Amino acid sequence: MSETSKSAHHHHHHSHAHGHHHHHSHGAVMGRMKWALALNLGFACIELVGGLWTNSVAILSDALHDFGDALAVTLAIVLEKFSHKKSDGNFSYGYRRFSTLGALITGIILIVGSVLILIESVPRLLNPQQPHADGMILLAILGVSVNGFAAYRISKGESLNEKMLMWHMIEDVMGWVLVLTGAIVMKFFDLPQLDAGMAIALALWIMHNVFKNLREALKVFLMASPTNIEVEHVEQAIRKIEKVQDVHHGHLWSLDGENHIFTGHVVLGPDATVSDMEIVKTKVKKLVKDFGIVEATIETEVAGFTCLDPEHK
Repeated sequence: MSETSKSAHHHHHHSHAHGHHHHHSHGAVMGRMKWALALNLGFACIELVGGLWTNSVAILSDALHDFGDALAVTLAIVLEKFSHKKSDGNFSYGYRRFSTLGALITGIILIVGSVLILIESVPRLLNPQQPHADGMILLAILGVSVNGFAAYRISKGESLNEKMLMWHMIEDVMGWVLVLTGAIVMKFFDLPQLDAGMAIALALWIMHNVFKNLREALKVFLMASPTNIEVEHVEQAIRKIEKVQDVHHGHLWSLDGENHIFTGHVVLGPDATVSDMEIVKTKVKKLVKDFGIVEATIETEVAGFTCLDPEHK
């Protein structure tokens, strides 16, 4: 829909149907995600075979993590696709939240995977088995290159879903750097415990990062104000507009971590005319775009009249 027809569309039906423009093209997002999936799944199969061949719990733990990733990416692709459906009677703001749901489920899958790795690795630390160091070195070099390339490709994304996926890729690169270092040490020194130690370190590190991302996704679901904007700042900016006396009932939340919504009551002087109200409203809507707010619902009031809405203090 072109910008002009979009605004006309908005004007006539006051519909929310994709007046929300997204900062990234949907096709590019899907392309990057499908590409990450193919790479991930193919590589997870190589790792599984390689982990069994080298008898390395660190490599097997990485394989499990990669299968978890592949499942997560599949889910992310399905939900990302779904999240671009136009708004309807059931979801008047559109389906953007489904993309965040993907990030949430992915995080949970990764945490479960990490717990399984810990259960497997701790006994190995006490009764170490010597892995095949040369095979580990070969797999690790391959791992660093494949995952490094994938991380670079997906790092161009902006959605919460893609950020979560980029972390998967970076975790994989870091994991393989660790495995490579460990394998080189084990090649020259008799330290079989290092393999299980690396698997444990990897699992804990993954959990730490996933918790951070899960917190972001949960904040979107709980309608927290976006991390990078404060309601007070938006209200202060609105107060500077000519003829505005005050702003209250400012509410700010995010559809998906990228596209934000603002509602507020703007108070004008007692002699304000209807055209003053319309002019102020237009100025406010233009102003909030600078904060990354894609949609604003503004109620204008005249000083001296009491507001019936409850204060959420």
